[in-house]
Amino acid sequence: MPKLPHLDPPNNPERWYTPGQVARLLDLSVETLRLYEREGLIIPFKVPSGHRRFNQLDVKWIAMIRRQIHDHKLNFSGLRFLLSMLPCWEVKDCCLGENYMDCPAKQVNHLPCWMVANTPCR
Repeated sequence: MPKLPHLDPPNNPERWYTPGQVARLLDLSVETLRLYEREGLIIPFKVPSGHRRFNQLDVKWIAMIRRQIHDHKLNFSGLRFLLSMLPCWEVKDCCLGENYMDCPAKQVNHLPCWMVANTPCR
């Protein structure tokens, strides 16, 4: 897999990439991105027209997923299990803040929080 290039100048941390741009950067197909989305491994931002967009952190996340699949031979189920062990409030800025003990995802230990219904992460 190619080394992930530096994608943004420091003064533009929120540049958005189309699925085609991400696919070219990471040497994968747009269909692979759709598959990762269907499997719950990525959640792209959708513009009002419904088109998907990714920022630099998303691109790094997708590159990490590819490394886990190709280098460590993890399957989607294994990745979801590993991600379920990481609480969202430690991975990203969950809107629950201090009230993370009330999060419905805390009761589900086999899915990442963003795949559990009625959570702020969805």
